[in-house]
Amino acid sequence: MAAANVRSIPDVRHPEYLSRLKDWEKWRRVYAGGDDFIQYYLKKVSAREKKADFELRRSITPNATFAKAAVNDVKNSIFQRMTDITRDGGSHTYQEAVRGLENGVDLRGSTMNSFIGQDLLPELLVMSRVGVYVDMPELVPGASLLETQGVRPYLYMYRVEDILSWSCRDVHDPDTYQSVLLRDRCLDYDPNTYLALGEIERYRLLWINPETGNVNVQFYDEAGSPIAKDGTPGFGAVELQLKTIPFVMFDIKQSLIEDVCNHQIAMLNLGSVDVAYALKANFPFYIEQHDLRGGSSHLLENNNPDSAAVAGSQQGRDEEITVGPVQGRKYDLKANPPGFINPSSEPLEVSMKLQEKLKEDIRLLVNLAVTNINPKMASAESKQLDQTSLESGLSYIGLVLEGGERRIARLWATYENAKAATIKYPERYSIKTAEERRKEAKDHAELKFKVPSTTFQKQIDKDIIDILLGSKVSVELLEKMKREADAAKYRTSDPEVIGLDITNGLVSNALASEARGYPEGEAEKAEKDAVSKMKKLAEAQAPPGEMPGNPAARGIGAAKVPGATPDEKAGKPQRGDGAALTKGQDTDE
Repeated sequence: MAAANVRSIPDVRHPEYLSRLKDWEKWRRVYAGGDDFIQYYLKKVSAREKKADFELRRSITPNATFAKAAVNDVKNSIFQRMTDITRDGGSHTYQEAVRGLENGVDLRGSTMNSFIGQDLLPELLVMSRVGVYVDMPELVPGASLLETQGVRPYLYMYRVEDILSWSCRDVHDPDTYQSVLLRDRCLDYDPNTYLALGEIERYRLLWINPETGNVNVQFYDEAGSPIAKDGTPGFGAVELQLKTIPFVMFDIKQSLIEDVCNHQIAMLNLGSVDVAYALKANFPFYIEQHDLRGGSSHLLENNNPDSAAVAGSQQGRDEEITVGPVQGRKYDLKANPPGFINPSSEPLEVSMKLQEKLKEDIRLLVNLAVTNINPKMASAESKQLDQTSLESGLSYIGLVLEGGERRIARLWATYENAKAATIKYPERYSIKTAEERRKEAKDHAELKFKVPSTTFQKQIDKDIIDILLGSKVSVELLEKMKREADAAKYRTSDPEVIGLDITNGLVSNALASEARGYPEGEAEKAEKDAVSKMKKLAEAQAPPGEMPGNPAARGIGAAKVPGATPDEKAGKPQRGDGAALTKGQDTDE
């Protein structure tokens, strides 16, 4: 390593870095949006558009960030499942750090879920690659236990633009590096006030020493001169007591917005033109018929050889008129009245429809990018998982995060001479909206009773559970719900369906009550309460001193009275003794 040209270190770039740099710049601008995106990608409508008009249009151009919204949907779908990640074992300091204690995993109070979900995941989805360095403060030789208390590993992130070059020890294992060149962006502080003055760049070169097998690290300034970590010039390499470079690369091989960048750029320019058109075309034009043969200014000019115009009233001139809602205007008897016209709105409507189509395409293409992510680079331990989890792009992204975090846990444990923690991510994710899930579940429910198969109906129930809750709850809770659906004695708990079955006499009150989830014996209690209520109502409405005769005559449904006869249910007139009257009989008989 001593023979390396240290002055060329800041200029070293991996071939892949050089080939993808322009793409990375575009992806980052599209996702970030803002004024920088507008300044860079807004174009003139034509060469005839004046600079002043273009600058005015740019100042009112709306920022279309639909690609960011689509990517954030994917990010949130993964982030909301991070509460189900299990991290068992590892050292005490690791477990405290992943929970955000003792300043968290990044010494800024972040939990591991927060560090991955807020910092790493957006970078990974947009730029397709992100790096994490596992660092640890240097221990002074002979330091006491009190001085080393609280000294532990911590993490920080490297953007893809700052991972300048790398080489692997084994081409078949891209996660073990022989050497890595990273760029640090550090704040430059004033030595007197300790206030930040600006940003400086520092270069970090790590490599495996072939003689000792340990990791060596050397820092360089922007000129390529060796420096210490704190910027002191002239310091050489430091050997770490590590056999593996403490750097982890997360890589999904494909950016989710790679195919939608131009869609958002097109929407930016369409929206800019539409807003300018709507503002400028918001004023109607005044029109008035005029006979050009008698008023053309060139006919009123004297055709002198010296082109001198005729003086006086013969001089051609343009008319200026005053118009407005309270200003009258006379016109010729045979001419049409003057009026106002406005430009057609059809071009604006077509443009707006096109923008809606582009917006839908952005979301569709981002979703397709998720499902088309190539899982062929999954790690060996990831491949041991259920292969069906790789059918979903979201699950593959989860596997990449899981594999990267496992490597972080191993490096953390190496620093502390401890056993690495076991990391387990959820296997199911979803990017469907709540409305889409409800609609899909409703469609399944409508098909449930179309097939006279109990097994089919139970499977539909389990599918509905997966659709509504598969991406929200743990696998253990899902399996519990499915077991309960399998063990259920009845195939529905829908109150409308059960109520209709009771009306049609297809089910008893006791079974209906059980299907609705009420305690055993509740149906009998409800029946007694109904009978008691109807008797009290009938007694209350009967004439004083008389027993109730015909409850229906007082608005009490006969069918609801316990022990009612078929004649009472049919609403036929009753005698005092309860017998039905026949034609010609008097009610007093």
